[in-house]
Amino acid sequence: MNRKKHLSNLWMKLLGSALLLLGISACVPAPAAEANYFSDLYKGLQNFSELPGEVNQLQENYQETVEELQQTKDELSETVDALGQTQEQMEAYRSQNEALQEQNRQLSLVVDELKNDRTARENYYNRIKVTVITGFALILGYFLIIRLLRFTMRHRSRRGDRLR
Repeated sequence: MNRKKHLSNLWMKLLGSALLLLGISACVPAPAAEANYFSDLYKGLQNFSELPGEVNQLQENYQETVEELQQTKDELSETVDALGQTQEQMEAYRSQNEALQEQNRQLSLVVDELKNDRTARENYYNRIKVTVITGFALILGYFLIIRLLRFTMRHRSRRGDRLR
């Protein structure tokens, strides 16, 4: 059974080669007609014998092209993988950037709140200082006015005692 299949494949290859040679010979321009049939037959046989070498060359070229195509596919696959990784990294950076922006906004709110608290505290301390200084000034002024009044009253009373 296997041998029949092998023979069948062999016949198919021979038939394919013959058809290929026939097709190629039909495409190749015919040389100018000459009267010598034997030289034409010799040239035809020589061309026919050169065809398998050309077919082998074509097969080698095809194989090289297939290998180059596979290499290009592999490079493209690697490039697509690298692009996917780059996109994942960009998405990670984007989400991280959004989280950092939110954190920055919250920190700005906290800083503003702390500044407002500091300003309010400074205003409170300034009012206390002004109140304390005003209190001391009033007390000092009170004592100064009392002293001046006593002094002037004594001075007038001494004058009044002299006039009598």
